[in-house]
Amino acid sequence: MKKSIKIILLTLCFVLLLGMAAVNAIIPYTTYTYDIDGNYVESPHAYVPYEVITSSTLGIGDSPITDPQDFCTGRISQIGDDAQKYFYWDGKIYISDTNSSIENPVPKVVIAEYDEVQSGFKYIAEISTFVNEWGVPDRITSPSGLYAIDNLLFVCDIDSARILVFATDDVNVDGVEYKLGDFVKTIEEPESEVISDNHVYRPRAVAANTLKDKDGVISLGYMYVVGESTHQGVISINGEGEFSGFIGTQSNTLTFFDMLWRKLQTEEQRNKSVKNVSTSFNNVNINEKGFVYATTDAINDDDLFKAIQAKSITSDVSPVKMLNPNGQDVMKRSGFFPPVGEITFTQQATPQYSITGPSKVVDVGLGPEGTWSIIDEKRQKVFTYDEDGNLLFAFGDKGSQLGNISMVEAVDYAYSDDDANSANYLMILDSTNDAITVYKRTEYGDVLVQALRNQRDRKFDEAEKDWREILQRNSNFDMSYIGIGKSLYRQGKYEEAMAQFKFAYDTENYSEAWQQVRKEWVEKYVIVIPIVIIAFLLLVSFIFKYAKKVNDAGLALRKKRTLKEEFMYGFHVMFHPFDGFWDIKHEYRASTKGATTILILTILSFIYYSIGQAYIISPYPTDVSVVMMFASILLPVFLWVISNWCFTTLFDGEGSLKDIYIATCYALFPLPPFLILTTLLSNIVTVDEAGLLTLALGVSLFWCGFLLFFGMQVIHDYTLFKNILTTLATIIGMVFIMFLAVLFTSLVTKIVGFVYNIIIELSYRV
Repeated sequence: MKKSIKIILLTLCFVLLLGMAAVNAIIPYTTYTYDIDGNYVESPHAYVPYEVITSSTLGIGDSPITDPQDFCTGRISQIGDDAQKYFYWDGKIYISDTNSSIENPVPKVVIAEYDEVQSGFKYIAEISTFVNEWGVPDRITSPSGLYAIDNLLFVCDIDSARILVFATDDVNVDGVEYKLGDFVKTIEEPESEVISDNHVYRPRAVAANTLKDKDGVISLGYMYVVGESTHQGVISINGEGEFSGFIGTQSNTLTFFDMLWRKLQTEEQRNKSVKNVSTSFNNVNINEKGFVYATTDAINDDDLFKAIQAKSITSDVSPVKMLNPNGQDVMKRSGFFPPVGEITFTQQATPQYSITGPSKVVDVGLGPEGTWSIIDEKRQKVFTYDEDGNLLFAFGDKGSQLGNISMVEAVDYAYSDDDANSANYLMILDSTNDAITVYKRTEYGDVLVQALRNQRDRKFDEAEKDWREILQRNSNFDMSYIGIGKSLYRQGKYEEAMAQFKFAYDTENYSEAWQQVRKEWVEKYVIVIPIVIIAFLLLVSFIFKYAKKVNDAGLALRKKRTLKEEFMYGFHVMFHPFDGFWDIKHEYRASTKGATTILILTILSFIYYSIGQAYIISPYPTDVSVVMMFASILLPVFLWVISNWCFTTLFDGEGSLKDIYIATCYALFPLPPFLILTTLLSNIVTVDEAGLLTLALGVSLFWCGFLLFFGMQVIHDYTLFKNILTTLATIIGMVFIMFLAVLFTSLVTKIVGFVYNIIIELSYRV
């Protein structure tokens, strides 16, 4: 009996494992994120393949889709109870098709609608010909970018240099009633003195907003147009078709050599120069708050690679921007890495990995709760971010299975009819296969969106529960810790929030929570702060007075000094370098024991600085090697001493090797107090205040350099110009000595290896 039960249990386990393997095998891609170090971290699927929309599935037989350029989902704008505007899906999708791959092309826009009975999309209409506002029969010549809102469809007719507006359902525009497929308006090329005469207007992508009165009458709002040959930015056009300006201009930075070369160029050469104009955009979208998302693939790969490596958060090198009505980039980039798509890639092609360089971003889709997605044309992947620029998930791959894409062209979200705050579908246009792949949001994705929604709605208790549930499903998702931390922060649980932010290496939010903790402490112990400050000032005053007393007592000429006298003399050298270094050489105020004491103290201060800094200043854990810390200080000091002695011996320097060593060590005297003080203060400052500590440390380093420079001048009795020359020669000599040391080490290693191989060979033969 027991044996039978064991067999049954083993069989059930085997079946479950097979089921899990089968489920994973259905999804032909991996969903993932990146951690703080840029390591690839797998994640549960947020979206899974649902269906593929083709001419066949839509029921288009006579004139199938053969060359799709773009697609979009329709949006209906609503005003909620809180007076906030939001969108929901109108149940339709729109596909622009040039039909250029067939013998008798019929450029058109296909309209399909979701059929709940059949649980799929069906063809309902297409727009190819129309009667324009002058009563003349017309047709769409080359449909490109699309945008649909409030039962209006904006079509970029790129070769005809115009934007056409059609009705996609019953709609009242400026008092005129329209039905599905009716022509509404033509937006011609705008005129302006800002636009050059030789500019070729080719509208490639468009996004628009509308105005709706209480009776539901629609008026055209602003339109934002990306021109194929427009480099000044996104073209802003008002509802009357008049030019309003350029927004989001992306300037390429000219280097000094670029500017010098341009001075030597002819006017024609300067006009042809790529860096003479700003980079162009390739796509555009707009959210419910009127912010414009614009993408570009014209950024130099090397610049983008450097920005990723440096974790740059500036918009100067960014393939996607969020522009306010004034054209300023207001996108938040608070993630571990800038929102640029892929962040780990090879720069050189290999047989195993042929895709090189940063992502080529070609479109942006706007999802629920401030989320947005970009698509990478190189890798056929989707990267989704939250409104703060944190990567939520990435997925996709090239292939022929359901869910894979051959060539991504466009991306958009479909909002469900019954829940205006939810987007259940994500769609991607595959231009190679003339199809749209539909991805359905999973339960994991639902919880993720719900967490973002509760966080936006200030339901912090619910948001915390959602983030903890996400953490149970995906323990490697750092955004969960950040979400939990934000919820705890808004509940006033600042110390608990700090712990969560620390898990995710989120120093910005950690700093805000710490600021509140510090504020509470200050309010509670307000009397302690002036006492500590006064005590510190009294201690500093006492140390300097005591040092002056010791130094004054040591004015008498003696060849031997106590260690206390030699150490305290460093305070005099700090503020009186010329007299101080002169007395070190001629009045025997210092010796090697005092200098070595200062050098050891400096090393110990650096070790304390490395291990004692607060989390805000040094968030990433590192292993501190005492040996390496000693070497990092001793090596440059000894290189300087040896190199300076070599050159000053040739240039009639009066200082001996001992004098140089003593003067160099005493020049380091300001460093230990600054290092100790900044390390202590790092535990009470915020991120915004940390710059003051960096400034203080920079001052101490400059002070040491100042003392070192003039200390060498005094002990060698050089003029200022001669001291500058020997200083430069000393630095060059340090580099040369290092080169010789590396060369000698390499040579010795090879000799030892050669001798070792001979010994091994002889041992085998014997």
